[in-house]
Amino acid sequence: MSEKEKKRFQDMAERDKKRYETEMQDYVPVDDGGGKGGRGKQRRHKDPNAPKRSLSAFFWFCNDERPKIKGANPEFGIGEIAKVLGRLWGEVDPALKNKYKAMADRDKARYEREMAAYKKSGKAPAKGGRMPVQQQQPDDDDDDDDDEDEDE
Repeated sequence: MSEKEKKRFQDMAERDKKRYETEMQDYVPVDDGGGKGGRGKQRRHKDPNAPKRSLSAFFWFCNDERPKIKGANPEFGIGEIAKVLGRLWGEVDPALKNKYKAMADRDKARYEREMAAYKKSGKAPAKGGRMPVQQQQPDDDDDDDDDEDEDE
């Protein structure tokens, strides 16, 4: 690039810098309540009384298989275990997948019952508020009377 062309761009940059400085003299930052200099969103706190979300069939499968994989490969990290679980889930027999899908369906029904009761209790956030997202630990499933036989 010739010196004449460079000068043209340098002049444009200089004019833009002056414009920016004059605009910034009147600038007042907006406080959005997010802390850290007005950046970021405010964190929402989870309601500890809210029902825990239901698990998908894949997560029920992972809860059963993770200890086996970890026991066979104690050197594996979380990511490596997740890769193995994903690969195994893709290769699972459809009959076994249906077992886990049934578990997920029962858990979803449980979540919907608990959420309806939670909303009726008046402890749910106002409309438009977000519900908490928490991971559920599988329960022993002995307390449900309407369970189907899982060995089918």
